[in-house]
Amino acid sequence: MEGILPPIEILRSVGLKVTKNREQVLNILQGTDRPLNHHEIMEMLPKGQSWDRVTIYRALSDLEEKHILNTMLTGERVTYFELKEDLNSKKHHGHIVCDDCGRIECVEKLDNPFPKKLQGFKVQTMDITFHGICKECQD
Repeated sequence: MEGILPPIEILRSVGLKVTKNREQVLNILQGTDRPLNHHEIMEMLPKGQSWDRVTIYRALSDLEEKHILNTMLTGERVTYFELKEDLNSKKHHGHIVCDDCGRIECVEKLDNPFPKKLQGFKVQTMDITFHGICKECQD
C-alpha cells in the first residue's frame, strides 16, 4: 500500500494518543480488502496477548470521531468499519452487502460510476451500496 501512512503517524496527525489497541485496529484495517465488524477485528488481533473487547470498541469509536473511519450499519444492526478513502489504497469504491449474512465486500471497479453532472466536480467521497444475497447464502 504505497503512500499510506503508518498507524502511528495517522494517530498523531489527528491528535490521538498512540495506544497498542488503536495501532492494532489501524494495522488490521489497512491490511484488509473489505470492511470488518468488531467481531472480525477481535479475531484478527495478534494471538498471545490479552485484548479487551470494550477497549477495542472504544478505539473504533475514537477513530470514527476523528474521521479516520467510515462506518456502515447492516440490517442486523452490525457496524462495519473501513479506513477513509484518503487513508487507504481504494479510491472511490462501492460496497455489496448480503442481506442474509450481513457480509460486506468492496467493489473497486465500477463502470463509469460518475454521472455527467459530476464532470468538473471534485468528488471527495462516494457512497454506493448494492444489496442482495451472496453466493454462500444462495446455496
